[in-house]
Amino acid sequence: MALDETGRHEDLRRQVGGILALVAPLVKPTTGLDLPGLVAVRIVPVETWQSEQAAETARLLRAYRELNPFWKRPGIALLGTAMLRTFRRLSADLGGVMVMAATQPGPGADESQTLLVPEALEHTGVLSDPEFLTQVIVHELVHHAQNRASRHRADWAAHTPKVLVRGNGVAYLEEGHARWADQIITRDLFGASVDADSAPKSERYKEVAGRKEIARLRPKVNPYKVGRALVASAIDTVGTQELNVVWSNPLLLPSKDEVADAVAALAADEPTRPELWASRLASATDVRSSID
Repeated sequence: MALDETGRHEDLRRQVGGILALVAPLVKPTTGLDLPGLVAVRIVPVETWQSEQAAETARLLRAYRELNPFWKRPGIALLGTAMLRTFRRLSADLGGVMVMAATQPGPGADESQTLLVPEALEHTGVLSDPEFLTQVIVHELVHHAQNRASRHRADWAAHTPKVLVRGNGVAYLEEGHARWADQIITRDLFGASVDADSAPKSERYKEVAGRKEIARLRPKVNPYKVGRALVASAIDTVGTQELNVVWSNPLLLPSKDEVADAVAALAADEPTRPELWASRLASATDVRSSID
């Protein structure tokens, strides 16, 4: 379902609706994961993006705090306050210029939603070619499917609370898996994989991206590139069905050493496949098979 909450972008809403009808049926055959019962793509003003993303960040921080021992909670609260203050200061540029899309839980248990800000789609170059918008929609739909499978990370959080704030390899798994899938689906649709990161950026985007505060937010290791290598190697080794066990098993999340293995594999003079995480998943698969 595509919704225009700006009242000014009906053409974009129709375009997004057509893309959803085309690509949503391709998510499960590619990933083995079901989409939530209701998926909404909301075209919103930047102010809506700011308020709802701040509220979602605050919700995750509260949940993380409550899962920790009492003696840790005051420090987490202070850290959360600082994080939210920074987010609010930068959110107009993030939501209105830098971020192509943001996916978060919907109001119901089996609902998920993606927020699109038209101005950000312009600045990031996504609207310069329908193929770029298609890739972005596919990528976010895979996040919807991941979130359904992990219950928005709740299936991991009881064991490892930090995953609620994207620790312990979660960013590499989620972004790498979505990138792996969107490259396959766009290749099948268009004959070659599409990457909206290569879309032509506006001068405003370049100016914002060059700010020190914004640059500091970027991870030192690219979660899309490294995560895709991790996921592709794992799927080549154990298949999508066995990889999908990770969405409900926190013990199978990629470790720091396994992420580092992927970084090293990609950085080699002749890049190779990362092996550590794929090997551990294969061992876990063998154990489950012997028990069955």
